[in-house]
Amino acid sequence: MRRWQSCHGAHCVIDHSSRPTFASPLKPLASCPQASSIRHSSSVPPYHRHIQTPQTSVHRRKFPLYIAPPRTPAHSCRPTTLPTTFITRAMSSDDAYMSFLNKANADLKSGRSQPQAEQYFSAARTETVDVNVKVPTPLASVDAYYVSETDEPFEPVALKWEGAEKGIWPDASHFSKLISTSSDLSSSIETLLPSSFDPKNHYASVLRAVRAAAVQDSGGDEAAVELKVYRVEVGVSRVEYYITALDVEGGLIVGLRAKAIES
Repeated sequence: MRRWQSCHGAHCVIDHSSRPTFASPLKPLASCPQASSIRHSSSVPPYHRHIQTPQTSVHRRKFPLYIAPPRTPAHSCRPTTLPTTFITRAMSSDDAYMSFLNKANADLKSGRSQPQAEQYFSAARTETVDVNVKVPTPLASVDAYYVSETDEPFEPVALKWEGAEKGIWPDASHFSKLISTSSDLSSSIETLLPSSFDPKNHYASVLRAVRAAAVQDSGGDEAAVELKVYRVEVGVSRVEYYITALDVEGGLIVGLRAKAIES
C-alpha cells in the first residue's frame, strides 16, 4: 500500500498490488478519510477480509455456520406398502396352495407305488403241516438254507393226501388245495425233477432227508424213493419250492419247503 501525505479532492487511488499480510497490521490512514470510508463501504462483501476499526488489526471474519437440509436419496424413497391384511391373506393363500400341491404330489406318488408294493409284498398264504400230523424226524433235523436273493431255511412238509397209499401224486389243482385253502394257485404250479432243482448238487442233504422221511415207518430203501419238486409262484417274484415224497404207510406227502425271491 502506498501512502500519500495529503489527499485533496474527492478521488483517492489505492494500489492493491501489494496486499498487507496478517503478521504486520497496517497503520491508520488519518490523512485520507475517503479511503477509510471506502473500506467500510457496504459494497464490500461481509465475508471478505477487511480492515476493522482504527485499531489497525486485520483478522478473518468468521463465516456463519450453514447446515444444509437433509437430502433424501432417490433409492430411499419409501415404496408404497400394501395393507397388512392383504399381505397376510396373500401369504396364507400361498402356503395353502403349496400345501395343496405337496399333498397332491404325495397322493400321486403313493397311488403309483402302492399297487406295486402290494403286489410285491402280498403273497398267498400256504401251509406245510396239517393239524394232528407228526413231522417225521429226518425232516425236523435238517439245518439247511436255500440260496436266492434272500437265504431262507428249509421247512418240514407233512400234509394228508389220500392218493399217497396208492402211489398217486397230486396234480397242480390238488396240490394247490393241499397247501392253500384260500387261494387257487393251480395256474402258478409246475413240477420239476430233482436234477433240475439242484443241478450242482448243493442240496444233497435235503434230498436225502426227504427220502428218509418217506420210508421212516415202512423201513424201505431210501434209494428207491421217488422225489418230485413243486415250484409255486405265490406272488410277484416270490416263489416256494416243495421237495416232496410219498409216505405210503402214513398216507402223507412229506418233504421240505424253501421260500425264494426271484426277480
